[in-house]
Amino acid sequence: MAFEFSLNALLRLRQSLEKAELQRLQGTVARCIRVRLRIGSVTQEIKDLRNTMQESAARGVTGAELHFQGLEVAAREKQLGELRKALNEVEQLRQKQLASYRKARQRREIISNLRQRELEAYQLEQARRQQQQADELFLMRWKPESEI
Repeated sequence: MAFEFSLNALLRLRQSLEKAELQRLQGTVARCIRVRLRIGSVTQEIKDLRNTMQESAARGVTGAELHFQGLEVAAREKQLGELRKALNEVEQLRQKQLASYRKARQRREIISNLRQRELEAYQLEQARRQQQQADELFLMRWKPESEI
């Protein structure tokens, strides 16, 4: 008789839910990474624009050109602020998703541990039965010396 876990359907459901939560978490983490990379990129653009402004001022460009470059820096700084706000929102979402994943994993682990305990009990019972059969077979074949 093969081992059959009575809650196997529930275990598969819990595994499926855990996998779905993990995929959602991975998607959220990927979004965080993309926003962080964009923040780094925009920060570098701001530094480059400021360096360009300083070089332009040293070369003696017109005030209109400096003003335009200043507007570009201001636009990038505004974009940077929006990205930081977006990062904060995505980080909060990531924290919530991480909690959801941990909860789903914990629920799956409870059922998995129950399955493991039942499997070990089944294997122990099977070993006892085999030993009992071996003992009975030995006793059937064994003849005391006085009967020979």
